[in-house]
Amino acid sequence: MFTLLAVHYDDCIPGWNTVREAIPYHVIVLMVEGTATYTINGVTHRVEAGDLLVIPKGTVRAGSNTEAPHRKYTVLFNLIDDANADAQLLLPSHFMRMKISNYEYVLKRFSRLFQERWEGKPYHESICLGILIELLGVAKREPISPAVEPIKFYLARKIHLELQTHYRESIQISELAKLIGRSPNYTIAMFKKALGMTPIEYVHQLRVQEASSLLLESTMSVTEISDYLGFYDTSHFYRVFKKMMKESPSAYITNRKGC
Repeated sequence: MFTLLAVHYDDCIPGWNTVREAIPYHVIVLMVEGTATYTINGVTHRVEAGDLLVIPKGTVRAGSNTEAPHRKYTVLFNLIDDANADAQLLLPSHFMRMKISNYEYVLKRFSRLFQERWEGKPYHESICLGILIELLGVAKREPISPAVEPIKFYLARKIHLELQTHYRESIQISELAKLIGRSPNYTIAMFKKALGMTPIEYVHQLRVQEASSLLLESTMSVTEISDYLGFYDTSHFYRVFKKMMKESPSAYITNRKGC
């Protein structure tokens, strides 16, 4: 199957560049923020946030920052057994670049892969391999799935940034629609197609992510966390948290603190 060589998260590295060479491994990249320039077999590509790249072994590749540093995940891997037909099916024969339709989900999988590799807990090798295979499957399937038009991805990204900044506030779909000059129904459908969830579901995801940290690392009560994160009331917070985490806030604390 595959052997994982490295997983990197480039976080705004000044002067980032890679030398021009025929790479001795396969690479899969997710651009998270900003832009970068890749030269692939002599052709220059401007890679933007939301782009997924798969670069096969032997490709002549070079890369550098554009206007400013960027953020991206990079995974290096190789094929152990060239005769493995299943593994060969997952590997493209040529360079692939695509906009990912379910970007938030794919971003979470890259993040989990990086975390598992970095922490090195028991069985992390199997978990990392499973995530890598999933990401390669997503990359092979994406070109035959309905594409997200560039304008829709741009508008979804605009809302995405707005929600990241104001997720603790009351979210009105009508205001998000005004932000991009579209109708509320269009706004919901477009965002879901681009990111795989509605704006409200994304806000809940952000709130629950922060709640998970606050429950374990702060002295705030469940009611205080609920109010702080902008939920209607504590019971609403409980319902949303349990739906996403598959356990209640109190069970979440008990299972992780062992108390």
